Parts: sequence; C-alpha cells; structure tokens
Amino acid sequence: MDKNYIAPAAALKKLKTARSLPQTVYLYGATGYGKTELVRQYLSNRKYTYLSCEELPWEDGVLPAEEPGRQNHRVVVIDDLHRLKSEKLRREILALEEREDIWLILISRSPLPTWLMPQHIKNVFVVISEKDLQMGRNEIAAYLEARGITYTEEDIQYLQDTAQGNAYILHHVALRMKEGQSPGPELRREIQGAFASYLENVVLVRWDSDLLEFLMQVSVVDEFTLELAEMISGNLHVTALLEQAAEAGNFLTLEDGVYRLRPQLIQALRTRALKVYGRERFKDFQYNAALYYEMRDEVVPALKLFEECGKTERIKNLLVRNARMNPGNGHYYELRRYYFNMDEQEIADSPVLMAGMSMLYSMLMDGEKSEYWYEKLKTYTAGARGGIRREAQSHLSYLDIGLPHRGSRDVLAVMKSIPALLLDKGNSLPEFSVTSNLPSTMNGGKDFCHWSPDDTVLAKTVGPLVERVLGRYGKGLVKAALGESLYEKGEDSYKVMTLLTRAQMETEHGGTMEIAFAAVGIRIRLALFQGDIQAARELLVSFESSVRENRAVQLLPNMQALCCRLALYEGDLDTVEQWLKTAPDEMEFCSLERYRYLTKVRCYLAKGEYLKAQALLEKVRYYAEQTNRTYVRMETGLLSAVTKERAGGPWQEELTAVLREAGGYRFLRLISEEGAAVWTLLQKAKRELLTDEALNQEWLGRLLNETEEMSRRYPLYLKKRTAAVSDFGDTALSILRLQADGLSVNQIAERLHMKPFTVSYHIKENYRKLNVSRKADALLAARSFGLI
Repeated sequence: MDKNYIAPAAALKKLKTARSLPQTVYLYGATGYGKTELVRQYLSNRKYTYLSCEELPWEDGVLPAEEPGRQNHRVVVIDDLHRLKSEKLRREILALEEREDIWLILISRSPLPTWLMPQHIKNVFVVISEKDLQMGRNEIAAYLEARGITYTEEDIQYLQDTAQGNAYILHHVALRMKEGQSPGPELRREIQGAFASYLENVVLVRWDSDLLEFLMQVSVVDEFTLELAEMISGNLHVTALLEQAAEAGNFLTLEDGVYRLRPQLIQALRTRALKVYGRERFKDFQYNAALYYEMRDEVVPALKLFEECGKTERIKNLLVRNARMNPGNGHYYELRRYYFNMDEQEIADSPVLMAGMSMLYSMLMDGEKSEYWYEKLKTYTAGARGGIRREAQSHLSYLDIGLPHRGSRDVLAVMKSIPALLLDKGNSLPEFSVTSNLPSTMNGGKDFCHWSPDDTVLAKTVGPLVERVLGRYGKGLVKAALGESLYEKGEDSYKVMTLLTRAQMETEHGGTMEIAFAAVGIRIRLALFQGDIQAARELLVSFESSVRENRAVQLLPNMQALCCRLALYEGDLDTVEQWLKTAPDEMEFCSLERYRYLTKVRCYLAKGEYLKAQALLEKVRYYAEQTNRTYVRMETGLLSAVTKERAGGPWQEELTAVLREAGGYRFLRLISEEGAAVWTLLQKAKRELLTDEALNQEWLGRLLNETEEMSRRYPLYLKKRTAAVSDFGDTALSILRLQADGLSVNQIAERLHMKPFTVSYHIKENYRKLNVSRKADALLAARSFGLI
C-alpha cells in the first residue's frame, strides 16, 4: 500500500474507541481498501504481534502466552482471516479473544464469519466495515496533495465516483494524474482493466479451485439466483459454494434471493474463464443461462445471451413469443433493436410479427410506420384462409382497440363489432393490456376521460360488452373504472371504496393483477386524500406481496414509483434519492414509462431542479399531444405551472387552462392531490379565478377547500427548498436538535445557558427559514433537508 495513504476518519475513530475500552476489532473490506495499512499506521508507534493466515503454519509459540496481572494490553493483529480453515487455530483465536491482557485486531475480506458470530454476540466486537474504510472527499484531497498533484473539484468528484473509496484504485489514478493524464472515461477504463487484471492474477489464484471454477461459470451473467446458478454450472452443491464465497471475501451480495458479484470481479472472472475453458465452452455456459431465462419467459436477458453465444435461430422464436404479449407484459421497447434488424419479408410472413411491429412503432409515436404495418397485416388477412385468417383478424381487432397513437375516440365502435367478427365464431382477442401496468384504468392503456361525464350510464349499458370482448383481461374493469371516475370527481367515498374493493375481488377469480393494481392504486389515493398515509402504505405493501406471489413482476416498477410518491408527501428525500437511482432515463423517451417520468418530475421539483423538471415535462407533453392523452396533458400542464412559478417564469395562463379543462370534466383530485405544491399558485390566482366565467364556481370552491386541506395534511409535499445547513448557525441547529429530542423552551434555555426569550427568538427564525409555522412541520422539514 502507498505510504501516502490517508486513513479514513470513520475507521480511525472506531479504532481509537476500541483501543480505549479495549474491545476486539473486526475489520473487513474487499481488496484494495487499505485494511492492513490502516492498522499499521495506527500502531506505528506501538509494539504488536502481526500474524497472517496467508503464511500458515505459524511457528510454535507465536501466539503470546498469557500474563496475569499485566497492566498494558499486548496488541495482536491477525490478518487475512478469510483464509483460515483450521478448526484448531480458530479455537485458539477464540481463546485469545477471551483474554483480558490482549487487544485483538482481526482483519478479513469478508463480513463476520459464522464461527466468530457467537463470540461477537457475547463480547461485542467493534466492527469496521468496508464503508468505514472508503476514502471520502477529504481523504482523497489530502492524498493528492501529499503526492503533489493539483486537482479541481470536478477531479475530486470524478475520483469519488470512479474509485468508490478504494485506496488501490485511487493510487493508480493518482499515478496517471502525476504523469499528466486527466480523469475521464479513458482513464476509468484503463484503471478498471488494471484492477481486474490484479484480481485475476493475484486474488483469484488463491481461491479454492472448486469455488473459482463455480464463480467463473456463473460470471456469464451479471446476477443470479440459486436455480440459475445450478442451471449454468450443473453443480448440485451451489448453496455450499455460495456460503464458501461469502467467507472468501466481501464481493458477493444477496438481496431478495438474487446474488450479485462486483463488476470488477465479474470482468476478472470472465477473462480467466475464457483462458481456462476456451470460447466454445464459455458459450455453453451462456447457452445454459439463456435457456433458463427462456423457460421463465424473461425474454430480454435470454435474447442477449442467445445472441452472445451465437444461437441466432432461437432469436426469432423469442421475438414472436414476445410479440404475442401485450405491451404491458412484453418487452417491445427493450427489444426494438432486434425487431428493427429483422428482414422485412421475414416479418411480413408472420401476422404476429406484423402486429408487433405496428404496436412497437405506435409506442414510439411513429404513426406512419405503425399504419404501414397495420395495412400490411390487413392485406395479409384478406388473402389468408382458415385458422391463419382467424389469428390475423384477431390481431387486427387488437390493434384497432390498442394502438396508442389512434387515441380512444373510436374504441367503443370497434368493440361493438368484435362479437360478430370474432367471438361468435369462437375466436378471441390476443393477450390485452387495459392499463399498461399503471395504477389507473381511465389513464392507463388508453385515455378514457371523455367517458367520465356519462360514467354511470356507460357502466350499465356498455360495461357488459367491454367485459365480454376483453374476457379475463376485463374482469373487474368496469367497477374499477367507475370507481376511479367517481373518485376523480370527488363523489361519495363509501361508494368509491365499494366499487374498487369489488373490482379487486373480481380480479381474484380469473382476472389479471393489472386490473387489481388499478383498483388498489385508487384505494391508495383515497386513503392518502383522507389523511391516512399509513393505511395507504399498508395497502401497497400488502398488494406487493400478492404481486410477487403471482409473479406479476411487470407491475413492480410502477408500484415502486407509487411508493416514491408517498415518500414525497412526507418529505422523505432519502427514499426519493434511492428511487431516483432506479428511475428511467428520459434521454430516450419511452411512452410506457410515463407514470415513472411524471414521478421523476415531482422528484425534481422536491429537489429544486426546475430545469430538469421542465425539460422532462416538455417530452411528456409532446407525447400527450401526439396521442391525445387528455389526463396526461392536464397533469403535465399543472406540474409545468408549478415548475414555472418556482423558476420565476409565467405560469398563470397554463394553470388557468388546466383548471378550465379539468373543470369541464368536474375532475377535482387531479389538482387537489397536489396539495402544498399547487396551493401557493391557487392563492396567488384566486381573485382572477373567482371571476372566471369559464369556471364553475361551485366546483372551484370545492377544489380550493380540498387543496388547502391537502396542503395542511402534507405540508412537506414537493416543498420548495429554502433551507440549507449554511443558513443555520451552531446555536440554531442545537436548538432544532434539542426540540427533536422533546425538550421545551425552558429546558433548552437551561441546557444551553440562555434566556428563554433568546431561545424563542431562534425558534421563530428557524421556522421562518424552514417556511413552516409549527414545531412538528419544522422538525419534518429539518430532517428532509438533512439538518438534524
């Protein structure tokens, strides 16, 4: 390790605490995090015994004999503990840990092994984790300065992202910077390659052969389950090997049954596997993984692996299988490259692929090419006979109902023709998506806002036809749609709840989880509107369990977005930041991601990133205009008005346009649910709105009351960021923290040796800076800004 290594403050603090008690230290982290160097630096002026499990067997008498009554503790450091297999030596180390004359420091690459756990529970070790060992901004800056390297703030940020606190990687980057190379993608690739080479030639060669062989085989995938690992390797002892891997180093994580290896290790394992097995054998492992994904209908990874291992004949079969799925369950967008690479005649020979291409282009908002493939399918249908003609006709009817770019104006007429065209002849529609996996039927696969004014009549007259045409995909649909329409207009909550609950129950008898999600989604909104966010969370958690049990994993991304929206109401920016890491990238717009895009817009607003919010809103607005999505257009306009008001731009005209359109449908909740975010705008525009003849004043009055109530219930929702740590002095922050501990004004005054009047003054100033008026809201805001 480099002599200029700067010990991380968090790790040093723990070492000092352990020394003062004294407590046994267990220190672990992956290769390159400076574990041994940290201990050497800390003990540089002390005598200590150093032993490495890489250098077994140890000489007799190397472990110090017990010295009863000794005043100063003898320091013993045992390194590379992950390599220790000897039961005898393990027992000796456990005995050593019990001795009062010894301060023991254990260093390993893996978290606490099972054989040490009982001792840890009994005596409580001080654990220094890899996170503690990561070099942060201050350590990186000090390290570069010690080596005489000039840097910018951008360089520091880049090194934090690239090195991820790893001292070994930072050392190599610093060497290149010393030579005049600037941090950037080229240097990053070079360093990652060098680190992977180090792992391959220094670390991997020390592993047991059976573990190394297993990990080389499963490295063909980025993540795996037990079943997938068994399928790839053909090994029946996967569980034991994974336990062995966990104790070999801190390179394997497990979450929700999915194992993941570190990216640099995967690179090293793949390089070594190609050397050991050769290209063809390596492809066999890829093929095994592809077959596993194919059996589980996980088309995207299956196609990628079939392509990599050269099994091109299986690609078309998978593309046809995917095209038989509806856009909500299929992977049209992710697989567009494969579809676009197909020969046109090959597509024209298959009604399924022609329908798939028409749907794909419609999703990409290319109506002209979508209609091209629709007409191709129509011509094909006219010339077909028998079962092929019936299949082609069913796909035509499916497209007539489902093509996004056509909107929903003619859907009812199409549905009325389907019984005679298909159902009476014993045919049925292909797999259908009513909601596109959104928690809505009115704003799901199609926009049905124009049905809302006559919702009750349509439910009675057209409802049975819709359910018959859609079959199992329509079970519960009518009640869910009617419940949602009534909720949007603020009608009787009991009636709404009854409809939604019954819709969900109908889906449980041969229906689909996506309709159930639409019903549950509105129930969650209702609970939130009524001020019971805990009930809303419990509903979502309960439904997620059902979704996972039924393997309806296509719903999970939008469910996680809904969870993020609940966090926004509570001002929980930590959860928001976590969700943003998984949010879709808007650089290449995908219409199926609209719910998550609009969630992302709200996150941007909560973080004060108004330019990002507006840029994304303009993309969603374009989509709404191209596909005649009324609800999305109104929602986009409302959020755009909020964004512009915060950024200091003109917003009144846009807000008025949204209110007039929403008022025409008598929609309330679309607006009032935005509570604190839109209440400021409504207050500013109130005088003009109350005299606007285009607005129903009774509807407006109710809207204002509902929005004000929502802003009171959730004052931190999309709260405009007005506070930072730099805005508060030490005294102000101390008072906030003591308030959080439950102390009164007099108690705080006594604790800080101040007058109560002075404390009250600071409290009022804190409230002003936080833009709140109550203690509870101040503490919530302070937590959301990271002040306490």
